[in-house]
Amino acid sequence: MGTKNTELSCGNCALSRICLPANLSARETRILAGAVERGRELCTGARLIRAGTRMDALYVVRSGSAKSCGVLKDGEEYVRAFNLPGEVAGLEGFANGHHTSDLVALEPLRYCRISIGRLERMMETLPGLRREMLRLLGQSLEDTQRMRIEVSMVDARGRLASFLVDLSRRLERRNLSPTHFRLSMSRRDIARHLGLTLETVSRALGAFRRAGWVEVKARHIKLLRPDMLSGISFQNGGSRALL
Repeated sequence: MGTKNTELSCGNCALSRICLPANLSARETRILAGAVERGRELCTGARLIRAGTRMDALYVVRSGSAKSCGVLKDGEEYVRAFNLPGEVAGLEGFANGHHTSDLVALEPLRYCRISIGRLERMMETLPGLRREMLRLLGQSLEDTQRMRIEVSMVDARGRLASFLVDLSRRLERRNLSPTHFRLSMSRRDIARHLGLTLETVSRALGAFRRAGWVEVKARHIKLLRPDMLSGISFQNGGSRALL
């Protein structure tokens, strides 16, 4: 997985305001930063985590992006989540000590790593870190429940609109453009994430384009009417007017 590189500390990393818990004291932040292994790299398509392996670390994406994915009983791949810079990967391993999904680089990926042994020891003495881990686990559970509700209750266009709105907000938090971005994931991966077919995703994206809500050039997306996308993403069947 590469060698440890300490050329950049957490304190002067551009992502520190995103992935460092804001409620940690200065002392707690220094201790956490000292436990993080930095500068590791992966090429596109490489696996950082393999399903079924023992959980021995948590990871934070530093640059690039990744997908958390697995295979269903019928052999079809599903995509659980997409990870952007500053986001933690591998949390699902806390359930039984083993990972249930692969984590695959969607593009050249740099990441940071902290071993579970060190993390557990620090959680015993750093209350701010313990609270942050509980928050991350709670957020992961909330995201999973929200996705299940959308898959069961929201139509295809609503699911895709919700995905684009969520991605826009996550990019904005990283001081990136929330309205003009390149999708690192394929449309097939998006379909597998949303519980749709590739054809349905393409049709929904085409409907948004014809309505004047988005511009689409290959994987480059420009949100022209994010307000309209937000409006249908939370309305069951609210996008039927685009049919």
